[in-house]
Amino acid sequence: MVKAGTALNVFYPKLIHVTCLAHAFHRVAETIRSEFPEVDFLISTIKKLFLKAPSRVHIFKENYPQTPLPPKPVITRWGTWLQAAAYYCDNFSVIEDVISKLEIDAVSYTYPPILHLLQSNSITKLEAQNLSLADSLGIVSDTVKKLKESPGQVGIKIKNKVEQVLSKNSGLKTVEAIANILNGSDTQTSFEFSLADLGAFKFAPITSVNVERSFSRYKNILRPNRRRFTFNNLKKYMIVHCFVDDEDPS
Repeated sequence: MVKAGTALNVFYPKLIHVTCLAHAFHRVAETIRSEFPEVDFLISTIKKLFLKAPSRVHIFKENYPQTPLPPKPVITRWGTWLQAAAYYCDNFSVIEDVISKLEIDAVSYTYPPILHLLQSNSITKLEAQNLSLADSLGIVSDTVKKLKESPGQVGIKIKNKVEQVLSKNSGLKTVEAIANILNGSDTQTSFEFSLADLGAFKFAPITSVNVERSFSRYKNILRPNRRRFTFNNLKKYMIVHCFVDDEDPS
């Protein structure tokens, strides 16, 4: 059994345990969220404001038809709070104007610079399918660099959290070394792996996203009202689901 939050390269001749990097960045995002309670309050308040309120939604669409409605983040779904923060960075003046039309006091708040760094959501990028090992590690490296450049006391906490999360991931260092060998930047490091073994890691996953996707699909298949599947029909159903692009791994 594969534990949630763990990426295991089970289809390769050699087994390397890598803690899911998407989940690691989610833990960092939780630290960021805790440091900005006013932003968190704004996001949750606006979510409630438009939830099950057709008249307010109508006013929003009537005044800003080209602007998408405010997102409805779910804390347990990786990266949704970051997506909401990025949305308000881009559309804060729109939200202020709509709220003024609803005769509700607008929240006056200036977003900290760190939230602008989050507009490029690394968790979403890592959730993409068919990423090569080099591309995945490139996303991780770029994100870690930006997070460590965060200013102020909050930036220090974020940097410490990043280092804490990644320092426990010994498998990450191994796959980074393998990636360096595959791209030719390292010709000195020796491994117990054969050339064929190393080549098999070209598309090695560093997240547990596919495992999380499978949980959702199996839950959909084995619903309480579906108890008479024949084996042949179940095989066909599974094949169909192999070609479904599920963008919500959590």
